[in-house]
Amino acid sequence: MTVLCSVCRKETSRYTCPACNIPYCSLACFRSETHAQCSETFYRKEIASGVSLDSSKTTQEREKILGILRQLDDESLQDDGEFPHVSDDDDDESLEKRLAGLEIDSASADELLERLTNKERDTFFKLLRDPASALAQKLLSSTDLDKELQAPWWESPQFPIDDLDTAAIRYGHRPPLMEVPPGLKRWNPESPSLLYNMCSVFIAYAYVTRHLSMSPLCSPGNSRQDRREARRLIARAVPFIMDRQSKLLHVSLTDVITDVWARLGPGNINSRTIAVLLGDVSRLVRPRKVVVAEDAVGGVASAGALSSEHPRADALRVFSDMDALFNEDSTENGEQKKNYLSMKITFYAGHLLATPSLLLDALADETSLRSKSMNDEKKLVNTDTAIPLTGGTERAPSKIMKLP
Repeated sequence: MTVLCSVCRKETSRYTCPACNIPYCSLACFRSETHAQCSETFYRKEIASGVSLDSSKTTQEREKILGILRQLDDESLQDDGEFPHVSDDDDDESLEKRLAGLEIDSASADELLERLTNKERDTFFKLLRDPASALAQKLLSSTDLDKELQAPWWESPQFPIDDLDTAAIRYGHRPPLMEVPPGLKRWNPESPSLLYNMCSVFIAYAYVTRHLSMSPLCSPGNSRQDRREARRLIARAVPFIMDRQSKLLHVSLTDVITDVWARLGPGNINSRTIAVLLGDVSRLVRPRKVVVAEDAVGGVASAGALSSEHPRADALRVFSDMDALFNEDSTENGEQKKNYLSMKITFYAGHLLATPSLLLDALADETSLRSKSMNDEKKLVNTDTAIPLTGGTERAPSKIMKLP
């Protein structure tokens, strides 16, 4: 029997609230004002469990929460008129004073929340329910939080900079280039093109890099748990790269976007996120304009390891990073052993190097135009609350774009 959503009363329900047992259809309805009592309890529990976890990132996560709370207090964002106000006797007391004497490293989520005023708590939970709002994005993009994030390696400046240590912290390092057997670099115009399959892999790679703030994914500085999560997300977004029997062949950019977006979850990412990722793909796949010998169809003339100045070095680094990520545990008697996934990634890397430059430029143009189009559509819908994007087609970001 079909049951309507008890919140909007328009769509068919697909979920049941674990607290009050009402049926609802989407995350938006779960977060709605009429269901705030349950949803706020849920988020409070999530914060409590996240803050109380004894992991290497616990202190960092607490500091991020505190950073957001300080922003709420210092900037008085609730005075913008978007949120209803509740009078509070201790509004004039600064957050720093209210947190004085509290041991942050061992404090529970409830202890932190108790130090907030009523309207600060209301504002905090409203922002949690709508992380895509202009105010939430403003807090998440604050300078203090930005310092803790790591930007994708492909956004690292191409020219020398004075503080190399700071650059290494902010952008990580460019993945070393893998070796591709010469036999895989031969272009066969009669074979099906894997261009859009590669595009979907690049979207997944860019998403995971930004989402986990890991650059590159295979860096030894990343925890084992984070690298495992990176493998899980890539496998979910582009399962054909993992499936030995897969015969999936994407034939258009729309096909790619629809498939990857559905696998990552439309409720988790929005069109703004997809626009950022398409901008990343355009940047990565476009051959650089440098002088390196190539044959007539675009295949590399020389064999062996490629120069870091090769026109397709950045695109190859995507597959190189993935190969290292998925192949890190494949050792036997102290020697690296190629697994099936590694061989498949190597095959795609060879196809990349064999693809004529004109086709790669065309894909870069297509993804760039689609990124701009999605951004323009978003601006038309949210003219009053549009936020300047970084990580799109403009390549000089002042902020790090971390995806939800």
